[in-house]
Amino acid sequence: VTWCADLSLHPLPRVCGFPSIWFCDPWCDWEMKPSCDLNITEELQTAQMVLSVPTFVLGLMGNVAVLAMFCGRRGQSWTYMMVYITNMALADCTVLFSLPFKMYSYRNDWPFSTDFCLALVSVYYVNTYVSIYTATAISVVRYVGIKYPFKAKEILSPRKALLVCAFIWVLICSLSACFHLVDAPGKNTTRITCFQKLNKNPLPISFILVLELLGYALPLITMSFCSVQVIRALSKQTSAGARTDNKIQCIRIMAANWAVFVVCFTPIHFGFLLKNIVELYEVDCGLLRRVHRFMHFSLVIANMNCCLDAFSYYFATRDSWKRLPTCCQSKAGISQNAII
Repeated sequence: VTWCADLSLHPLPRVCGFPSIWFCDPWCDWEMKPSCDLNITEELQTAQMVLSVPTFVLGLMGNVAVLAMFCGRRGQSWTYMMVYITNMALADCTVLFSLPFKMYSYRNDWPFSTDFCLALVSVYYVNTYVSIYTATAISVVRYVGIKYPFKAKEILSPRKALLVCAFIWVLICSLSACFHLVDAPGKNTTRITCFQKLNKNPLPISFILVLELLGYALPLITMSFCSVQVIRALSKQTSAGARTDNKIQCIRIMAANWAVFVVCFTPIHFGFLLKNIVELYEVDCGLLRRVHRFMHFSLVIANMNCCLDAFSYYFATRDSWKRLPTCCQSKAGISQNAII
């Protein structure tokens, strides 16, 4: 229980962090609570480095290979699927370029300006969620192409894919702007820990819910539904004996893409939600430290998505085009090249 500083104005006891109309959130400074050291441990820094270096090298190589493959298509028109995959590769490359700064900030005091830190954080998270939503859009495209092949020829085109990608960028950039409004550092802040929470106050519950629902739950539900429906449709075709090997290969590709999303992004969104709940309701500093470190290790797992995406989609767009030219082909003429 913490008493507000000016008892003449607010004589009632206040419990900082508990949402109530008379608790101290509007009046008491969260920093009146005993300080809790949330620095990243040496062991966690080592684990981050061990996982991040291969992620950076392999992810950059894979994404650059995808971009080079597409940009080298002289005289050939682009498909809508190529637009989506290029958008994802660009977003993943940008996330990877921010990783060296992220690793440096964990081991050293931030030597650059606060504005540069905010810019890097924006670039990191914006491109992460652009990649998530692009993967979601690809799942929807696959679903439409397999389940509604005749409509697919009318509604799927490179131009419409560009419009979808533009909408994704506008949506994610808008959410990023909202984040900086609620997590801006104090005016008199002289020392910051970049890529960690800049404001010691808990984030608003409304913002947390929007981030969890729009940033994770909605893409997960959409990808799960589309993947299950497409895999089920292909499995039925496999049972009928229609080019079994090709169909199985397509099923594996889509199942792998879904698994990469779940493995990479479930821990970080669970950790983010848990950390904010602990900040809001828990007074145990030890628990807050453990949750904080779990969340930052989960970020390393999330970064691996940039590497895994590159190789799974590179395989699906290069190897599959050569080896599986008629996979997922429908009566309407929608081929593997367009859908997978």
